[in-house]
Amino acid sequence: SAVPAPPPAPLTGEASLLEEIAKMNGSQGFDVIIVCTSQEAQATYWQKRLETTRGQAAKKDAIILAVDEDWAGDGAGNGLGTLYAFHKACKVAKETKNVDIQKLLADGGSVGMYHTAGKGTRLAPLPGAENNNKPGVKLPSIVTVDGKKQGLTILEAVVQQTGVYAPLRSGRVSVFWGDQVFVPSAGHNPSGSHHAD
Repeated sequence: SAVPAPPPAPLTGEASLLEEIAKMNGSQGFDVIIVCTSQEAQATYWQKRLETTRGQAAKKDAIILAVDEDWAGDGAGNGLGTLYAFHKACKVAKETKNVDIQKLLADGGSVGMYHTAGKGTRLAPLPGAENNNKPGVKLPSIVTVDGKKQGLTILEAVVQQTGVYAPLRSGRVSVFWGDQVFVPSAGHNPSGSHHAD
Protein backbone atom coordinates (compact mmCIF):
# COMPACT_ATOMS: atom_id res chain seq x y z
CA SER A 1 0.00 0.00 0.00
CA ALA A 2 1.17 3.51 -0.81
CA VAL A 3 2.31 5.78 1.97
CA PRO A 4 0.48 9.13 1.91
CA ALA A 5 2.59 12.19 1.21
CA PRO A 6 3.32 14.41 4.20
CA PRO A 7 1.29 17.62 4.42
CA PRO A 8 2.83 20.67 2.76
CA ALA A 9 4.92 22.95 4.91
CA PRO A 10 3.26 26.24 5.88
CA LEU A 11 4.20 29.24 3.78
CA THR A 12 6.91 31.39 5.20
CA GLY A 13 6.91 35.11 5.12
CA GLU A 14 4.20 37.67 4.76
CA ALA A 15 4.88 38.13 1.02
CA SER A 16 4.15 34.44 0.31
CA LEU A 17 0.95 34.56 2.31
CA LEU A 18 -0.20 37.76 0.57
CA GLU A 19 0.58 36.17 -2.80
CA GLU A 20 -1.75 33.26 -1.99
CA ILE A 21 -4.49 35.60 -0.76
CA ALA A 22 -4.22 37.69 -3.94
CA LYS A 23 -5.22 34.60 -5.96
CA MET A 24 -8.63 34.65 -4.25
CA ASN A 25 -10.24 37.36 -6.36
CA GLY A 26 -13.27 35.84 -8.11
CA SER A 27 -11.56 35.60 -11.50
CA GLN A 28 -11.29 31.84 -11.26
CA GLY A 29 -13.55 29.31 -9.67
CA PHE A 30 -15.77 26.30 -9.90
CA ASP A 31 -17.86 25.71 -13.02
CA VAL A 32 -20.89 24.98 -10.85
CA ILE A 33 -21.68 26.47 -7.45
CA ILE A 34 -24.23 24.55 -5.36
CA VAL A 35 -25.53 26.25 -2.22
CA CYS A 36 -27.50 24.05 0.16
CA THR A 37 -29.78 26.05 2.46
CA SER A 38 -32.21 25.06 5.18
CA GLN A 39 -35.10 27.16 3.82
CA GLU A 40 -36.58 27.81 0.38
CA ALA A 41 -36.49 31.59 0.97
CA GLN A 42 -32.74 31.42 1.61
CA ALA A 43 -32.23 29.37 -1.56
CA THR A 44 -34.09 32.05 -3.53
CA TYR A 45 -31.99 34.79 -1.90
CA TRP A 46 -28.65 33.06 -2.61
CA GLN A 47 -29.60 32.16 -6.18
CA LYS A 48 -30.21 35.82 -6.99
CA ARG A 49 -27.33 37.22 -4.92
CA LEU A 50 -24.65 34.87 -6.29
CA GLU A 51 -25.86 35.30 -9.89
CA THR A 52 -25.65 39.07 -9.37
CA THR A 53 -22.13 38.95 -7.92
CA ARG A 54 -20.65 36.53 -10.49
CA GLY A 55 -17.17 37.71 -11.44
CA GLN A 56 -16.70 39.09 -7.93
CA ALA A 57 -17.35 36.00 -5.80
CA ALA A 58 -17.96 33.08 -8.17
CA LYS A 59 -16.28 33.18 -11.57
CA LYS A 60 -18.09 35.13 -14.27
CA ASP A 61 -19.63 32.17 -16.10
CA ALA A 62 -20.32 29.91 -13.11
CA ILE A 63 -23.62 28.05 -13.00
CA ILE A 64 -25.30 28.94 -9.71
CA LEU A 65 -27.70 26.43 -8.12
CA ALA A 66 -29.15 27.22 -4.71
CA VAL A 67 -31.32 24.43 -3.31
CA ASP A 68 -33.05 23.96 0.02
CA GLU A 69 -32.78 20.80 2.06
CA ASP A 70 -36.46 19.93 2.33
CA TRP A 71 -35.79 16.67 4.14
CA ALA A 72 -38.41 16.00 6.81
CA GLY A 73 -37.62 16.59 10.46
CA ASP A 74 -34.22 18.07 11.29
CA GLY A 75 -32.70 17.53 7.85
CA ALA A 76 -30.60 14.78 6.37
CA GLY A 77 -27.34 15.54 8.21
CA ASN A 78 -23.92 16.25 6.72
CA GLY A 79 -23.20 13.15 4.62
CA LEU A 80 -26.69 12.31 3.41
CA GLY A 81 -27.48 16.03 3.12
CA THR A 82 -24.54 16.50 0.75
CA LEU A 83 -25.70 13.64 -1.47
CA TYR A 84 -29.29 14.88 -1.35
CA ALA A 85 -28.28 18.47 -2.24
CA PHE A 86 -26.12 17.22 -5.12
CA HIS A 87 -28.96 15.07 -6.46
CA LYS A 88 -31.44 17.94 -6.13
CA ALA A 89 -29.04 20.42 -7.80
CA CYS A 90 -28.47 17.99 -10.70
CA LYS A 91 -32.23 17.85 -11.24
CA VAL A 92 -32.62 21.65 -11.05
CA ALA A 93 -29.68 22.18 -13.43
CA LYS A 94 -31.22 19.83 -16.00
CA GLU A 95 -34.71 21.34 -15.70
CA THR A 96 -33.81 25.05 -15.57
CA LYS A 97 -30.48 25.36 -17.38
CA ASN A 98 -30.34 22.23 -19.55
CA VAL A 99 -27.02 21.31 -17.91
CA ASP A 100 -25.99 17.76 -17.04
CA ILE A 101 -23.70 18.16 -14.02
CA GLN A 102 -22.59 14.52 -14.10
CA LYS A 103 -21.45 14.97 -17.73
CA LEU A 104 -19.81 18.28 -16.88
CA LEU A 105 -17.78 16.49 -14.19
CA ALA A 106 -16.96 13.58 -16.52
CA ASP A 107 -15.68 16.15 -19.04
CA GLY A 108 -13.34 17.69 -16.43
CA GLY A 109 -15.56 20.40 -14.96
CA SER A 110 -15.53 21.25 -11.26
CA VAL A 111 -18.27 21.70 -8.67
CA GLY A 112 -18.10 23.60 -5.39
CA MET A 113 -20.83 22.85 -2.85
CA TYR A 114 -21.48 25.10 0.15
CA HIS A 115 -23.57 24.10 3.18
CA THR A 116 -25.24 27.06 4.88
CA ALA A 117 -27.42 25.38 7.52
CA GLY A 118 -27.64 26.81 10.99
CA LYS A 119 -28.74 30.09 12.52
CA GLY A 120 -25.25 31.20 13.54
CA THR A 121 -25.61 30.82 17.29
CA ARG A 122 -21.84 31.03 17.84
CA LEU A 123 -21.73 34.17 15.66
CA ALA A 124 -24.62 35.86 17.52
CA PRO A 125 -25.80 38.56 17.51
CA LEU A 126 -24.58 39.29 13.94
CA PRO A 127 -26.79 36.76 12.06
CA GLY A 128 -29.87 38.37 13.64
CA ALA A 129 -29.27 41.39 11.41
CA GLU A 130 -29.57 39.06 8.40
CA ASN A 131 -32.74 37.20 9.51
CA ASN A 132 -30.58 34.41 10.98
CA ASN A 133 -28.96 33.87 7.57
CA LYS A 134 -25.49 33.16 8.98
CA PRO A 135 -23.59 33.21 5.67
CA GLY A 136 -25.33 36.51 4.86
CA VAL A 137 -23.40 38.40 7.55
CA LYS A 138 -21.46 41.23 5.91
CA LEU A 139 -17.68 41.49 6.00
CA PRO A 140 -15.47 44.60 5.60
CA SER A 141 -15.20 44.32 1.82
CA ILE A 142 -17.37 45.61 -1.03
CA VAL A 143 -19.18 44.02 -3.99
CA THR A 144 -21.46 45.63 -6.53
CA VAL A 145 -25.05 44.36 -6.48
CA ASP A 146 -27.51 45.80 -9.00
CA GLY A 147 -25.22 48.80 -9.51
CA LYS A 148 -24.93 49.56 -5.79
CA LYS A 149 -21.99 49.00 -3.46
CA GLN A 150 -22.81 46.51 -0.71
CA GLY A 151 -20.92 44.52 1.88
CA LEU A 152 -19.41 41.21 0.84
CA THR A 153 -21.19 38.35 2.62
CA ILE A 154 -19.44 35.53 4.41
CA LEU A 155 -20.68 33.06 1.77
CA GLU A 156 -19.42 35.25 -1.09
CA ALA A 157 -16.03 35.42 0.63
CA VAL A 158 -15.96 31.63 1.00
CA VAL A 159 -16.94 31.11 -2.67
CA GLN A 160 -14.27 33.62 -3.70
CA GLN A 161 -11.49 32.11 -1.59
CA THR A 162 -12.28 28.47 -2.42
CA GLY A 163 -12.51 29.20 -6.16
CA VAL A 164 -8.74 29.04 -6.30
CA TYR A 165 -9.00 25.26 -5.78
CA ALA A 166 -11.17 24.70 -8.88
CA PRO A 167 -8.29 24.30 -11.39
CA LEU A 168 -6.78 21.68 -9.06
CA ARG A 169 -10.03 19.70 -8.76
CA SER A 170 -11.08 18.90 -12.30
CA GLY A 171 -13.82 16.27 -12.42
CA ARG A 172 -14.48 16.57 -8.70
CA VAL A 173 -17.02 17.87 -6.21
CA SER A 174 -15.53 19.93 -3.37
CA VAL A 175 -17.69 20.49 -0.29
CA PHE A 176 -17.29 23.46 2.06
CA TRP A 177 -19.13 25.10 4.91
CA GLY A 178 -20.75 28.38 3.89
CA ASP A 179 -18.96 30.18 6.73
CA GLN A 180 -15.57 28.46 6.29
CA VAL A 181 -13.32 31.51 5.99
CA PHE A 182 -9.66 30.52 6.16
CA VAL A 183 -6.16 31.81 5.51
CA PRO A 184 -4.13 29.66 3.07
CA SER A 185 -1.07 29.25 5.28
CA ALA A 186 -0.14 26.03 3.45
CA GLY A 187 -0.83 27.44 -0.01
CA HIS A 188 -3.35 26.00 -2.44
CA ASN A 189 -2.45 22.39 -3.00
CA PRO A 190 -3.90 19.65 -5.21
CA SER A 191 -6.36 17.21 -3.67
CA GLY A 192 -6.05 13.50 -3.22
CA SER A 193 -7.39 10.84 -5.53
CA HIS A 194 -10.99 10.58 -4.26
CA HIS A 195 -14.03 11.86 -6.18
CA ALA A 196 -15.00 14.38 -3.52
CA ASP A 197 -13.14 16.66 -1.13
